Amino acid sequence: MLTEYEVRHSVEDITLSQTLSTRKVRLLLKLARALKRQARALLHARALSAQAQDCNTAAHMDRMLRSLRELYEEVRLEAHRIRCESQSETARDLALA
Repeated sequence: MLTEYEVRHSVEDITLSQTLSTRKVRLLLKLARALKRQARALLHARALSAQAQDCNTAAHMDRMLRSLRELYEEVRLEAHRIRCESQSETARDLALA
């Protein structure tokens, strides 16, 4: 299970790397997919805890799911930002050529 620290550290490493923008976007989307799989597993566990009627566990899992969804959105937004920046750089280079 990925922690928030690991995800944020990975995003920073990918963003600051010297690789091509398309590679950065792919790596970020791969990370986003891992978060999505993790959220699905947690959602399944949440459903099982709801059947057991354990309110504390269900509330904790709800918070974890919310946090995972926010991380997922942040990673996707960063990938989108990098993609848009690379497209604007390409357009600028073509205009200057």
